[in-house]
Amino acid sequence: MASEKDAQTIARDTAAKGRNVAEDTTRRMAETAAETTQRGADTASDMMGKATQVAGQVAGQTSDQLNRMMGLSAQAQGEVAQQARENMDVMTQCGSVLMDGMQSIMREWMGFAQEAMARNAEGINAMMRSRSVQDLYAAQSSMVKDEMELLLNRSVKVSELSAKTANDAVRRLNARAEGAARHIRRSA
Repeated sequence: MASEKDAQTIARDTAAKGRNVAEDTTRRMAETAAETTQRGADTASDMMGKATQVAGQVAGQTSDQLNRMMGLSAQAQGEVAQQARENMDVMTQCGSVLMDGMQSIMREWMGFAQEAMARNAEGINAMMRSRSVQDLYAAQSSMVKDEMELLLNRSVKVSELSAKTANDAVRRLNARAEGAARHIRRSA
């Protein structure tokens, strides 16, 4: 009888420790994912703002320099200015695509954190219901397996979102480059 009570006490203590570790790990993972995603979104936003500003300055300077160097006609100057505006529009669109992608990735990580916490609570409850040390270890193993499976599945989803975002941005850049090439061929 004493050994059964000892086993139950050990099971309860182990389950409590497991619950604390699982909750702490999930909380830290969620915080880290949110912080990383937010830093990435902030950096992307800052970079886009700076890139737009610099690109606008460079486009204006380049246009002025070309006009002076080549003595372009008013019509040619207008075309150069139009192409510079179109390039800026594409850069802005790409930045928007990247920001939307970052937001989707952030939502995915936040969904992971919420689902992980719910699964942890279920796993802890299963461990608390354990009647033997073997039951406890089985519940704990199941919880760890489920956590890793969830993390890997969400990581795949985040990778897919990242690839889609990059492909969308590249597609917009390529469309602009093709449009500029057609314009140059028509002008020649």
